[in-house]
Amino acid sequence: MDSSARLRVVVCGAGVAGMTTSLALARLGHHVVLVDRDVAVRPAQVGDAASWKRPGVAQFHQPHAFLARICSELLADLPDVVDDLRAAGAVDVALPDGLRSFWCRRSTLEWTLRRQVEAEPGINVRLDAVTRVEAERGAVTGVRLGGSGLHPADLVVDCGGRSSRLTAELVGEQTFSEPANEVYRSRRYRMRPGRRMPSVNRGVIGVDESDGYATLVFPHDAGIFTLTFVHLPEDRTLAALRAVPVFEAAARFVPLGAAWTDLDFAEPISDIMVMSGLRNVFRPLHPAAPLGLHAIGDVVCTTNPHFGRGSSLAVAHALTLTRAVAEDPGDRELWRTKVNVWAHDELWGWFDDARSLDGARTAAWRSVMGGGVPVIPRMSPSPDVLPQIMVLAAAGADPEIARMVLRHMHMADPPGRLREVEPRVLDLLAGGWRPSRPPGIPTRAELVDAISVVGAPAT
Repeated sequence: MDSSARLRVVVCGAGVAGMTTSLALARLGHHVVLVDRDVAVRPAQVGDAASWKRPGVAQFHQPHAFLARICSELLADLPDVVDDLRAAGAVDVALPDGLRSFWCRRSTLEWTLRRQVEAEPGINVRLDAVTRVEAERGAVTGVRLGGSGLHPADLVVDCGGRSSRLTAELVGEQTFSEPANEVYRSRRYRMRPGRRMPSVNRGVIGVDESDGYATLVFPHDAGIFTLTFVHLPEDRTLAALRAVPVFEAAARFVPLGAAWTDLDFAEPISDIMVMSGLRNVFRPLHPAAPLGLHAIGDVVCTTNPHFGRGSSLAVAHALTLTRAVAEDPGDRELWRTKVNVWAHDELWGWFDDARSLDGARTAAWRSVMGGGVPVIPRMSPSPDVLPQIMVLAAAGADPEIARMVLRHMHMADPPGRLREVEPRVLDLLAGGWRPSRPPGIPTRAELVDAISVVGAPAT
């Protein structure tokens, strides 16, 4: 292909990954067709985005935390998106160590991206579905839309999310799929007039980890926030949180929930939202996949939303591809190489980090459910490597460890860099420090007792 050619691009899927890919490629001068299966028109006002029906976008209405990584990626390549987010009501969050992020709902982010996409001259949005990718001599030639004739393309990008079937038969041998072992039960609230968002202990999210469950608070835009309880899928007792009276009783019982859901501070504006069946999945395309065909975001990798990494990884993945295209628009082998190196290095690192943390948390919580005490298993065959969850727990005992943990959790550093503070953790352990539940946070047994007086919901 001519390195100066204007590429014909088809992006399949109009979530965060698809819209980021489309905007970045169109601004390189390429002609982009963005194919969206969801036919609902973007609401005219951002205030109505929360009711936007997006069945093709998984977890659209679930709570999201946007990490410093997504902010830095957008500022580097699409800074006007961040400006528009602010104009739409997203709240700037200044984090330690010079990091920055924002509070907003997923619907606000998607509304902002979609408005930019619709205004971009090089993007044509088609409400349709891609049924097949066509290729000749090892390279893509186009796609078929809704069973119609061939739509020519030099670059086809599958951004169809974790349930995409477009590239499912082209997945490589290095595929992993493991349960995250968490269920999320959430309720959304609106602050009352004159109230201000309190600070949160993780910068973009409030977290209280207990011995068999966790409580999370997600501040959003427009005075909206979400309170979430997380527990094991097999924990049938805490499954009672699906009922509003039980959920509210639990919210009043745990300190984090009580501070945010006091009726003088906020009012509930949703039913209980449930998110379950979550898995950590890594499934890159096979090396023999046609050149010019790429899978981005959740199509390749999903991680437990406990860490809020999905949107950051989707944007970073999309911009890795567009930077490769910008380097040489005529070299499809270069695009493949650059994206594969990133996916098998950094993306794999974050996936492996998430599944290791999930494994450790699952073991600890199951021990508590079985009547024992939380355990932190050694998740590495090497006795010289500390469990990652131990390093995270040490953040409250050492300022330098806390700084590195914050950078890790916001994906500001490569995933392996957190190992640099292991000697400091070993020193703490040698001095007698041990991980413990923070004071004031109820145990799972205490929470169970508190909600048992409310009664379990009828089944």
